[in-house]
Amino acid sequence: MVEHRKEPRSHLIYYLRVFDRQDNSLFGHVVDISSSGMLISCDQTLQKNHQYKLAVEDTTVMERLDVLNFDAVCKWCNEDETSLLVDGGFQLLSPSSPVSAMIADFH
Repeated sequence: MVEHRKEPRSHLIYYLRVFDRQDNSLFGHVVDISSSGMLISCDQTLQKNHQYKLAVEDTTVMERLDVLNFDAVCKWCNEDETSLLVDGGFQLLSPSSPVSAMIADFH
């Protein structure tokens, strides 16, 4: 498999929950993260090149649990027929300072 990634990513020890801001439903879980994107695993069909309005739980500060909003475009997706999960590579669109700070804490 050809590697297209341009920056290093961090694989998370525990997966962060991601929510769809349209209906506040569970969208999936962040598997790994980089300064400009996330690998999100979910159980729904993803649309390549579609912009999603999402929110992620920020667990970097243990005294409180923040939920941070972000927009991202699905750049690619792969279905795993054995587990019924879909992995998607998401590019962050103009991440806010809190989202950027959370990502920096995972690197």
